[in-house]
Parts: sequence; C-alpha cells; structure tokens
Amino acid sequence: MNDEPLLPRMRTNELLTELQERLQVLAAAQERIHTLLEAVIAIGGELDLESALRRVIIAATRLVDARYGALGVIGEGGTLKRFIPVGMTEQQIAIVDHWPYGEGLLGLLVRKPQTLRLANLADHPASYGFPEGHPPMRSFLGVPIRVREKVFGNLYLTEKVGGGPFEEEDEIIVTALATAAGVAIANARLYEQSRRREAELHVFAGIVAHDLKRPLSVIGGFTEIALHSLADQHVRQEDLGHLQRVLTVTEQTNQLIDDLLTYASARDAALTLLDIDTAHLVRQIVDDHLAGIEEAGAVPQVYIGTLPPVRGNPPLLRQLFNNLIGNAIKYTPAGQAARIDITGGLTGDGWVRLSVADRGIGIPTGEHEAIFTGFHRAAGAADAYSGTGLGLAICQRVVERHGGTITAGDNPGGGARFVFTLPAAPDDSGT
Repeated sequence: MNDEPLLPRMRTNELLTELQERLQVLAAAQERIHTLLEAVIAIGGELDLESALRRVIIAATRLVDARYGALGVIGEGGTLKRFIPVGMTEQQIAIVDHWPYGEGLLGLLVRKPQTLRLANLADHPASYGFPEGHPPMRSFLGVPIRVREKVFGNLYLTEKVGGGPFEEEDEIIVTALATAAGVAIANARLYEQSRRREAELHVFAGIVAHDLKRPLSVIGGFTEIALHSLADQHVRQEDLGHLQRVLTVTEQTNQLIDDLLTYASARDAALTLLDIDTAHLVRQIVDDHLAGIEEAGAVPQVYIGTLPPVRGNPPLLRQLFNNLIGNAIKYTPAGQAARIDITGGLTGDGWVRLSVADRGIGIPTGEHEAIFTGFHRAAGAADAYSGTGLGLAICQRVVERHGGTITAGDNPGGGARFVFTLPAAPDDSGT
C-alpha cells in the first residue's frame, strides 16, 4: 500500500485548521467591533450625565472582560472628586474604608494622563495599595477620557476574566471607547447647562410676570379709571395729556417686558415641533391685525400666496409671522395703506423658502444686518414709530432655532423684503 498521498492530505488538514482558527479570531474581532459600535451608539444617545458616566464604565468592562471597572472624575487640585465603581456588590462597597483620593497609581494617571496596562498592579513603583475592605486586584488597564482636549477623568479596569493580563487589543478597544465617551460627556454637559438655563429662564419669567407686570397693570388700570372719571369734568387738557402719557408709557413697558421674555425663550426654550399649516396660520395673524385697524382708508392690502406647510414650534412661528406682518403694517408712511405680499415655495431639499415684502418706509442703507441686533432701531424709525428694537432680533432667533436663515433686503417696488427658510413638513404622499 502506497502512503505518499497521506502527506499532502495532512498538510491540507493543517492548512484548514489554521484557516479555521484565523477565521475564528477574525469573527471574534468583528464581534468586539460590533459590540464597541453598539456601546458608542448607546453612550452617544445618553443626555443625562450621571447615566452617561455609568454607561461608559459598564460598556468598558464588558468589552474587555474586566471583572471590575471604575471612572474617576478629576476635580480641582488634581484630586478625584468622584469615583464611580462597577462590578462590586453593595456589601463589598459598604465595607470599603474609603474610595481613592487620587494618590498612588491612580494619582499618577491624574497628574500624567496616559494609557497604562499592567499585568500586576503591585509591581508598579507608584502602587499605593488598597484601602481596607477593598477586593484584591492584579491586572490593570487605565485610559484617560478627554473632553474638548482637557482630561475629564480616567477609566480604570481590573481583573481580566480568566486571570490573564489585558492585551494590546483591549487597550485599543477601550481607547476608542474613551474617545466616544468624551464626546458623549461633552453633549451631556451641554444638555445639563441648557436645562439649567431653561429652569433659570422659567424662574426669571415668574419674577418678571409677578414683580414687574403686576404693578404695571395696577398703574395702567388706575390711570384708565382716572381718565374716564375726569373726561366729563372741567379738567385741563394738559392734565389729561399727562395721564395719557402715563398710560402710554405703561403699555410700552409691558410690551418691552413681553418682548424680553420672548427674546429669551426663543433662544433657550425647549422646542416641540409639529406640522403647521402655514397658510392657515398666516391668515389668522393677518385677520387679527386687520380687525384692529379702525380707519377704513388705511386697511392694508395683503396678498397671501401658496404657502407650503412647515415643521416647527407653533408659538414661536406665530411670533415670527406676527412680528414680520406687524412690522410691514406699522412701518408705512402716514395716510398710506400698507401693501404686503406673503409668498413661499419648496426649495427641493427639505426646506421652505418664505418671503414677506412690503411697500413701507424701507431699510436705511447699511442697516440690513444691523436691524437683527437686539434693541437696534433703524435711523428715521425710532422717532416716528414706537417699538422696543427686539422684534427682528426675535425673528432671527426663532428662524435659527429651527435651523434656518433670515435676511433683509430692499423690495424692488419700494419698501423692505424679508426672506427666511424653515423646515418643510414631511410629505405624507410618499413621493
């Protein structure tokens, strides 16, 4: 019997075995990458800072099979102001004498941020030992977390499952996770700051409404009563004029307070987005303005073209259109009826382009951008027309909160033309 064919067959078996082992290694690597991506997505979607920190630690321990993990947050003076552990039971946590302050090996990583991988913690010269009641730990992997180029803290992983040391691949995986964690922590911080600003805004609004608007309402109410009571009596017109001025100033101050609140909320308030029938909203606002005009000869001529529906916050968009339409009516030469064209159309890339054009007094040369600045009054308008100088600043904030842009230009027929973009409402037709 000839044994020669056995040799090639043995080599083929060895090659198949080696190929199978490499495929298993590749499959394991792909699985770890997939797990890493899932962890990055989960962490990136977490806006609560405390939850984000805990998610980071849990994800890190799972990715590298670490029995214990912790995240140390660096405070002022280079100490650990927070230490968040995972992997220990409540009983183990309860008997630990104290958490690390930032001394020894952990202090080294605070003072000199670096990635550190050790087979045995005790072998490192900076090892400080463990506090009383702390479980024993040997293998160690420490990776810094940076937020906007500044070290926020460190990830600490210990006790590789199986008793071996952490490997270079573990270091790469955790370093990638730490990068994603830095972005997530930055986002969570921004979210917390915005929530605090929003809470402060609500408190401020309550103070303004109670401490400022209430006394103004009282002043205005008593002034109106005095005017009505003295109207039929022999009182000098000059004295009645003084009371009327008090009433006018009261109304202007109330309007200023309302504009300030709107200006603040247009920047910081949380947005609830809905599909909005733009044409219906604009028609309502126009009707409200027309109802308040008593002189028949001064009734504005308003053309409302086809206005595609938009996606936005109803109160803010109502304020936007109300300001633009109100300005178009107000800034018209005396004795002349306002002419306003409100048009719009889809841009084809998910946006609606809208225009409010008038035949009013127009915008002075060189002030087309400045009019969007808070408290700015255009030259020639401040003396002849009342206002707070916040209306167009509010419009700009509202549009920008929706991701759009707004510009002011000259209307070819005379007057001003405001063009702005808002997100288009989804097309339910499926086209």
